[in-house]
Amino acid sequence: SNDNNTGSSSSYESSASVTKGLVSSLTSLTNNIFGGTSKEPADTAALKSSLYTPPTSPEELLTRIQKEYTQNNYLWTGNLDTSSFVSNCTFTDPTLSFIGVDKYVQNVGNLVPIVEYALGEEQISNSTLLDITLEKDKGYIQTRWNMIGELNALFWKPKIDVIGRTKFWYRQGETNGNDNGAVQVYFYDEEWEIPAGLALLQLVTPAGTIRRSDEERVIS
Repeated sequence: SNDNNTGSSSSYESSASVTKGLVSSLTSLTNNIFGGTSKEPADTAALKSSLYTPPTSPEELLTRIQKEYTQNNYLWTGNLDTSSFVSNCTFTDPTLSFIGVDKYVQNVGNLVPIVEYALGEEQISNSTLLDITLEKDKGYIQTRWNMIGELNALFWKPKIDVIGRTKFWYRQGETNGNDNGAVQVYFYDEEWEIPAGLALLQLVTPAGTIRRSDEERVIS
């Protein structure tokens, strides 16, 4: 694992205001258009959360987070085990920052149909987990991942290929009798290894035009 950040990576703080404003506006527009018809994803997420009890150790939380990539392909599907997160968790990536699992469910419920359309018949997408580490003394689990998807329904055939890192900051809840207390994520902090503006340019350029990481040359 390489926990060093370089100046080339993009976080919410470092991303240009115009980039954050554009994504925020598009997300709000999508929510306003589809918000009235997206009850089913929210209900589905609530049901899923009720089917699972929260993890009770950092190690169990790590296993669940690992499955978000290896089984749920969550970077594309949004299929996240919400029982691993506190209800008022803060979600941050280089373009958006918001509070609440319900808000995450709303955003995902509205965006996933658009993503599925863009992927076309082949639905080629993957959330490849490159590395996962538990930093128990610091209180977070860090993943390094590669988000890959071929948007074949668009005539210029763009390909999303971004490498990033996510820190899942967790805390342990109150113990109650024999209950060890839930270990849940309170801050989801995602960074990309290229500037956010470049990552968004992958949407409007042919596949392979924009690099996926500024750090591979250092790591490899």
